Amino acid sequence: MHDLSRVQRDLQESLSLDKHPVAILIGAGCPSAVQVPMAGGGAEPLIPDVRGLTDKIEASLAGNADYQKLTKQFLEDGAVGYTVEDALSRVRLLTRVAGKGGVRGLSEAELVLLETTICGEISKVVRVQLPDEQTAYHHLVDWLGAIPRTKAPEIFTTNYDLLMEQALEDRRIPFFDGFVGCRSPFFDLRAIEDEELPPRWIRLWKLHGSINWKYVTDGLVCRNFPISTSAEGVLIHPSELKYDQSRRMPYLAMLDRLRHFLKQSSAFLVTVGYSFADQHVNELLIQGLRANPTAACFGLLYKTLAEEKAAHNLSKNVPTNVNIVARDAGVIRGVEEKWQPDPSAAPGTAASASELGDFSVFAAFARALSPRGVA
Repeated sequence: MHDLSRVQRDLQESLSLDKHPVAILIGAGCPSAVQVPMAGGGAEPLIPDVRGLTDKIEASLAGNADYQKLTKQFLEDGAVGYTVEDALSRVRLLTRVAGKGGVRGLSEAELVLLETTICGEISKVVRVQLPDEQTAYHHLVDWLGAIPRTKAPEIFTTNYDLLMEQALEDRRIPFFDGFVGCRSPFFDLRAIEDEELPPRWIRLWKLHGSINWKYVTDGLVCRNFPISTSAEGVLIHPSELKYDQSRRMPYLAMLDRLRHFLKQSSAFLVTVGYSFADQHVNELLIQGLRANPTAACFGLLYKTLAEEKAAHNLSKNVPTNVNIVARDAGVIRGVEEKWQPDPSAAPGTAASASELGDFSVFAAFARALSPRGVA
């Protein structure tokens, strides 16, 4: 059996290092840690996970004939458990091959409009604000801003929302997300590659785009604020499928930041709220960690190892510098075992359970590492 307390100590020690590259990958499960009151009583996630997001959008588009044609395709193809990200990826793929004759009952014009419609519905759901300044996002930011570092901390996220941006701004912590300017901040690849910003500036890389990124024209991508109510041109990237190189550029640049991070000596990456369902990101992670034995990754999972099917399957082929930490078990240095009982507990006590996959628990864990003694 694995010793969970030892894993926690290793994680604590690695997160406290101030001279090594440290990064956090935030997945779709993180916004669910922020609960808000429901109108009829009880609480619900501020933003649902991908499954919940899919259900909301399916309900919103129940009367959209073109969307119903699209979902029918998944049923015809036997694609069980598809998500809104799968739907958006398929729309873009079909648009590339539709031509004048259309494809699978949808014309090119209908597909273009459908993409805008889906992006608009996604934007409606995730266009929210943190309810107060004591959320898990703020706690994570407290840790990020409290430790002076030789190398700037980096945040990678697959989410489209602006929750991390809000938390950083609430705490007055400077960050760089690839955009420069004031009136219409534009995406500047050279500024990303030069890496000449002070290490106290957090680097924020949005792997799948953002609801406030917009493709303007001729390769120009700008960050809009306030967020436009129109979804036309919004850059949401659930996959690598794009229309042209100009639209792919921000997506590829974000992935390149992850690739670059993993090449650094003694790089340390923690994933939280990420289910390892994105095959393209997984490939980058595994290839990067396999090529750099001095790097390390802790994947913190919310559910049991058996329930986290994508992560469990992936864990069978990961290098030994990838540690998977699920609620009931872990894959540590390539060995899968349950957590052993707490040695300080009474005999016969059930095995330990990891709660670090809960974003609120992990954020509090990180915040407690602050040298300022934040509790």
